[in-house]
Amino acid sequence: MDACNDIHVYGMINDTYCKTKGYKSVPYHYYEPGREECDEYFLHETAPYGGHRFITEKAVFAKWARQRNITFMYPSWTVL
Repeated sequence: MDACNDIHVYGMINDTYCKTKGYKSVPYHYYEPGREECDEYFLHETAPYGGHRFITEKAVFAKWARQRNITFMYPSWTVL
């Protein structure tokens, strides 16, 4: 972030996407049919053993975007 004036991020949903009514369901990995991205995000976010906190990660990116010139492209999202 210190080396670039503008940062464009592609392919990252925001931290509220999976709680939005009518969100588009997509595979967790394009090569693993049957596993849904939001299901995996919720599973990892609340797992007692830890894991990758995807939803928390997106909240951190939103915080950085408020401090830096970061634009989220596809899908686009507004940082409040």
